[in-house]
Amino acid sequence: MRKIVIIILALVVALAALPVSFACYNGGWGNWNWFWKPYKPVYCCPTNCNLIFTEVTAYDNDETSSWEPKDVADTTACITCCGKKLTITIDNAYPGYEGIIDFCVRNTGSMAATITGITPDYPDSTYLQIDLDGNVQKYTVIQPCSETCGQLVIYGIPQLKEAQDKDFTFDITINYECTCAPQNCDTAYAYGGCCYAHCFLNWYLGQRFSKWGWTNGPLDHGDYTFYIYAGAAKCDLWRGKKVGYLTIDYDGSTATVTYNITYPGYKMTETHLYVGSYPWPKKNGDYTVAPGQYPYKHDPLNATEDDYTVTGLSGPIYIIAHAVVCR
Repeated sequence: MRKIVIIILALVVALAALPVSFACYNGGWGNWNWFWKPYKPVYCCPTNCNLIFTEVTAYDNDETSSWEPKDVADTTACITCCGKKLTITIDNAYPGYEGIIDFCVRNTGSMAATITGITPDYPDSTYLQIDLDGNVQKYTVIQPCSETCGQLVIYGIPQLKEAQDKDFTFDITINYECTCAPQNCDTAYAYGGCCYAHCFLNWYLGQRFSKWGWTNGPLDHGDYTFYIYAGAAKCDLWRGKKVGYLTIDYDGSTATVTYNITYPGYKMTETHLYVGSYPWPKKNGDYTVAPGQYPYKHDPLNATEDDYTVTGLSGPIYIIAHAVVCR
């Protein structure tokens, strides 16, 4: 019996001396198919990902939507279904009202998760619309044990009597899929410099909004080149990254707008463009800066260049050029 024990111990010591790489493999340790091939490494292959909401804060634009502050509506939010959903309630909504939700999402799994979008469980999709902003964009990758934060802006109450003073309660779910692709995405906007750029967060012509970005203008006919900044939260250029440039050729009636992404490794997955005689587009009678409401868009993309031609223009124009850039 003692001989058998000694032989087993000697075998364990001998195997331990072999240059074999061990790591998790399909949920286990080691790879017995390669056990006797010490020149072959055994790579980690995690098999799941799991995104949950970890933080949420709700507020609104009652104090910023006009020169005469209101305080008649309210937005609340809480995390439900073991972190898989946000339940949001909006009371006494009115035209121009925006409910704003800041939230964070954490990947508690062992594999990277790629966000594929959001699913709102609307009680009545005729009215409410949602814009997703921040660092939780479509195609964003969240690594295991990592957390990132974003923002939801809920808007779209029209100038209809039956739509006002209503209470809305609905759920938001983040859709995702497990992936091994190392991809990170940011919101990006064209910045026209101190001469043309006007931050959404600042008062301009009696309007101020709750998200960052720039409208650029007024632009007379001519050629322009503006930088494109990604991740410049609060319109702070020091927080952002210069990822490319936007060119504009305007002859007084037609504008040709071209996006160029030059930062190594970055590509655009979608673009949204507004060109018009007023600083912001309108939706349901209200001004908006939500990219999903701009009249021109290309999605999906996987490109470093994208262009638009907009006709039927006249006089000075404004341009908002938005993109989602990923690497």
